Amino acid sequence: MTKFLGAGLLASAFALAACGGAPDADADGDGTISQKEAEAVLANSDLTIKPGEWENTVEFVDIEFDASQLPAEARGMIGPMIDAMRGQKNTTKSCVTEEQAKEPAAEMFSGSDAADCEYEKFEFAGGSIDMAMSCTDPTSGTAKIINKGTYDEDSYAMAMDISMEGSEMGAMKIKAKSEGKRLGECAK
Repeated sequence: MTKFLGAGLLASAFALAACGGAPDADADGDGTISQKEAEAVLANSDLTIKPGEWENTVEFVDIEFDASQLPAEARGMIGPMIDAMRGQKNTTKSCVTEEQAKEPAAEMFSGSDAADCEYEKFEFAGGSIDMAMSCTDPTSGTAKIINKGTYDEDSYAMAMDISMEGSEMGAMKIKAKSEGKRLGECAK
């Protein structure tokens, strides 16, 4: 779960600010957009973000899970941990170089090198984000992620709906929102 919630959400949130997409991202017409097809969309995109220091914030709006699926000894620990995550904001800062701003990497969307992700929808055009993907991670299970929002070269905002299955904690539904903004030049 940590890989999808932590690095995955933050990395995908940051990456969304960097991407421009095309409606024809499914180049081979098989109904899904592979990592290679997503990379091709990004490589051919003329949209970039501004380089510099970026602040990225993810807020967990709601988390639903069935505690009855947990072993009795885990319920007392996991329930309060999930409750504490609701409303929690995680803010990170990162320095985006000129090169990264011009050519963002598609693998930033998966958030984990071990995750295997496919995109059902990959649309970033006219300042709008509309993306749907499925990721499988050997340790965290499967996640279906839908991201919708807006972006420009200095900021982004989006709502994320995540449905997870196969993790040690059982099925979960997570609603989160993410915002990012360029703060200025990177600190030296």
